[in-house]
Amino acid sequence: MAHTLLTSDRPPLTDHPCVSVIVPACNCAVYLEEALQSVMDQGHEAIEILVIDDGSSDHTRQVAARFDGPVRLLETARASSGAGASRNVGLREAKGELIAYLDGDDVWLPGKLQAQIRCLRNHPESAMVASNFIRWYPDDSGQWSSPNRHAAATQAQDSDALDPERSGWIYHRLLLDTMVWTGTVLMRRELADMVGEFREDLRLAQDYDYWIRASRLTPILTLARPYALYRRHAESATRRWAPVNYALMVLESAIARWGRVGPDGSAITPEELRHRRFRLHFAMGYNLFWNGQKAAAAPSFIGAWRARPGHVRTALYAILASGVRSGRFLLPGAGRSDSTTGASR
Repeated sequence: MAHTLLTSDRPPLTDHPCVSVIVPACNCAVYLEEALQSVMDQGHEAIEILVIDDGSSDHTRQVAARFDGPVRLLETARASSGAGASRNVGLREAKGELIAYLDGDDVWLPGKLQAQIRCLRNHPESAMVASNFIRWYPDDSGQWSSPNRHAAATQAQDSDALDPERSGWIYHRLLLDTMVWTGTVLMRRELADMVGEFREDLRLAQDYDYWIRASRLTPILTLARPYALYRRHAESATRRWAPVNYALMVLESAIARWGRVGPDGSAITPEELRHRRFRLHFAMGYNLFWNGQKAAAAPSFIGAWRARPGHVRTALYAILASGVRSGRFLLPGAGRSDSTTGASR
């Protein structure tokens, strides 16, 4: 049975609620100062910034140490423990009524905390609010556009308007799309206590898993206005494709535990679930293939074929990834077992 938060017993936020900002940081010295300054520039009176170093070999620790006042430098027990472990260190140390997240290479835009605190006050039924965001790419010379330019471009948008497609009981929607970007989240401490810690066995998608778990406990709101910049660069964890489909693992774990139906009765169809599985398999195979890991890509294309038999592009990629002549290669369901791939009907 679904458990929901007891909103009637929730005390109102204080006038100036303490916000704990958890900032995982591993070898991001070149970006960290800009990230931390964007938090300081929110102008919130009660804030602590917990920078968790995950064994950096660059000057990440020295950059964090330059900030006085609310910035505290912590570290993981072992180097390269991952973002989940880093966030868990922050959660254990956080003292705030509210918990926020920002990776060490990303940036908040002005007014984020003020708008989100106001949103939680106006919506006591919810314990978590995110926002839309802007994907931030360097130009051809490798330079990054000014955050101020992006902030100015969003000024005309309503600071309090909600994105209706990303607000409410969104468990069923999260099954089809990650939707929530971690760097935009602000949540009540009581929700963090109920959800628990991030899964440290997931090198990627541990935040996707966390927001799915949170979506079983509370409506999640999303401000329509972008309040953060998500920096996309070659060193980003999400740009380094490991031959493990972590997002699919999270999806299958959620389906096994809760099924296709959300706490409010909203559900996805079996066909939508099949298509989601297809997209996750195909995306994993495609990215591994074009990152030079063809052998590792083959099982993902096989999985995509199982989810969507007859998809010609999947079949072609599976053949290319397996290095097998098309005359000898049969995908599952195509009529016989294939000793090369180990796949069968």
